[in-house]
Amino acid sequence: MEMTGWINGQVFLQTVDDTEVAAATALLNARGIAFQVLTQTERMQVDPANSDSSVTNDRYSIAVQVAGFPQVVSPMLNELVSRVHGGGWQSEAPAD
Repeated sequence: MEMTGWINGQVFLQTVDDTEVAAATALLNARGIAFQVLTQTERMQVDPANSDSSVTNDRYSIAVQVAGFPQVVSPMLNELVSRVHGGGWQSEAPAD
């Protein structure tokens, strides 16, 4: 049996952690995978009379571009799923 075709689209990774965004983008850059970081900032004012009483919250979406034959794309998708669900973002040490 053979699998043919072309997979094309985007996968979105979402987090509120600045450190996790930096680690994920470093790994994606190291792998040469195209992506874009989207940021949403919410500012909530607790007391309208006091402008210093506001709270700011940042949320990040990393849009990962996916395009290629299933045999090429699936290992990358498998790695992303594994890392997002607790596998961490650190790069593996190079083999000797």
